[in-house]
Amino acid sequence: MAGDRKNVKIIMASHKEASFPDDAMYVPVLAGSSLFEGEIPEGFRADNEGENISFLNPMYCELTALYWGWKNLPEITGEDAYLGLVHYRRFFGTEKNGPVKYEDIESYIGKYKIILPTKRHYYIDSLRLHYEHTHGSAALDECEKIINGSYPQMAECFETALGRTSGFMFNMMIMRGDIIDSYLKWLFAVLDELCTRLDSSGMDAYDKRFPGRISELLLNVWLEYQEKIGFIRNRDIKVIPMYCTTGEKTAEKAKALLKAKFKGEKYHGSF
Repeated sequence: MAGDRKNVKIIMASHKEASFPDDAMYVPVLAGSSLFEGEIPEGFRADNEGENISFLNPMYCELTALYWGWKNLPEITGEDAYLGLVHYRRFFGTEKNGPVKYEDIESYIGKYKIILPTKRHYYIDSLRLHYEHTHGSAALDECEKIINGSYPQMAECFETALGRTSGFMFNMMIMRGDIIDSYLKWLFAVLDELCTRLDSSGMDAYDKRFPGRISELLLNVWLEYQEKIGFIRNRDIKVIPMYCTTGEKTAEKAKALLKAKFKGEKYHGSF
């Protein structure tokens, strides 16, 4: 199947004015527009237009921008289209060459069902233990109860995926339209149920973002299950590099992780 630029849309989520790639496949979206004070930055779409969950941005983070694209970009539905998500400072690509352009991924369109970034490795912790050490276990434990109760066929995959020491993070993905439609229906159903079960009224702004963080783990659970049932095979996934425009702050992250693991000091902010 030949690629078609108009049928490949990558949402670039940002909570502020930011530069974006000069390529028509990127759709800059201001995440949390309903709570934004001031003019929408030039070149950005507002995630509170049409069907949206913009008001949930303090909890759902970049997912409100992805939800907007899913519900309001009709050209990305079906097997001949792709929808993806990147961040204003995290892109598919390399520091040397910058964000990928349509021409860089054109040969993957139709050949692969899903494009993902290189895995994040935690080495000394599983995905589950990393989350528990840095954010506590309450949200993840409740999420597991939801999976076990509403999606028992995925319970084993939840345990397997979160038992690994690496995973696909940051909610970065490019998926075929019909597949991301199925994935997002499941994802938001789980997250919405999670939010009804956990009282966030006493949480600070950072801790309230648990749905956004949990969603990163759930992508790995969903992929594990799709591979188990044979819907997604290894040959259907293309893994390509990603980079952060502001640097990875590796030393700072490692120090915070060690404090979380050995001293019980939870994270209090993003890196």
